Amino acid sequence: MKSESGHKYLVSSGKDQMWGITVDTVGSQTVPPGYEVYPPRVGHPSGFYFDVGKGRILESCQLLYITSGRGLFYGCSRERIEIGPGDMILLRPNRWHSYRPDRETGWHEYWIGFRGPNVDARFRNDFFDDNLEVFRVGVREEIVDLYDKAREVAENERSSYQQYLAGIANLLLGMAMYYHANHQFVSQEVVGQIDRARRIMRDEFSTGISPEEVARRVNMSYSWFRKMFRDYTNLSPARYMQQLRLQEACRLLSGTSLSIKEIAFRINCGDASYFSNLFRRHLRMTPVEYRMRFGFGCEPAGTGEEEGLPES
Repeated sequence: MKSESGHKYLVSSGKDQMWGITVDTVGSQTVPPGYEVYPPRVGHPSGFYFDVGKGRILESCQLLYITSGRGLFYGCSRERIEIGPGDMILLRPNRWHSYRPDRETGWHEYWIGFRGPNVDARFRNDFFDDNLEVFRVGVREEIVDLYDKAREVAENERSSYQQYLAGIANLLLGMAMYYHANHQFVSQEVVGQIDRARRIMRDEFSTGISPEEVARRVNMSYSWFRKMFRDYTNLSPARYMQQLRLQEACRLLSGTSLSIKEIAFRINCGDASYFSNLFRRHLRMTPVEYRMRFGFGCEPAGTGEEEGLPES
């Protein structure tokens, strides 16, 4: 992993801002053990420099990533949170915060600051718990590589560099969610059981296997399995299997000349009328319309499966 220090503060055009995310700062720095002052009083604009005792409020969002050392973070609740290697701090706009490395260890930090309507939408649509400010993601080479790439792109400032940086910022935000959610989940044993359950569902959804049978095969009670599955995937087991059936139906409609009745049978989705209603309810078009738009052109004449269907 690279550890050299450096930072860049960036500007963006009106067209850049129309992209939905713009990046205003990228950098990293090593704060050695026994440091005299933090943050270093070199090269940081007044809007980003702060007094640790007083804290600060930023206008934009920042993701601060610690790869070595330890320290403390104080969020808007003023609660003291211990920080160590592999922790990512989400500094939200218009919220007070403060942080500092331990004098005994110092730390190495990376950061990227960004703003825009796409970022605002992540918070507005509750992708992030309002009280969650520290993500336990672990020290990961791919995350360090992204910060280093962001520094390189920011340093060169080539044409469309803001769009490149926006992609990196968005990916880092998603990785913070992903790794924290998996790290914080009940146990790795449960994660393994849910992963095995999903493999069973993918392999056997067309056989008519029930969610209760899947739970039995991964050695979980159904009520606990259903709760853990929903917590982990944001879908119930039954809905997950339904999605698998609809995905396979789309594949068969676009890639084969099987009739609607045959496809309903293949995916174990009842008779043609039930399948067609279900398909239309979820994809906002009938199986025939889907095939005409994405597949073989039209349903062979004389099947009659779509006649007289009730409105969903």
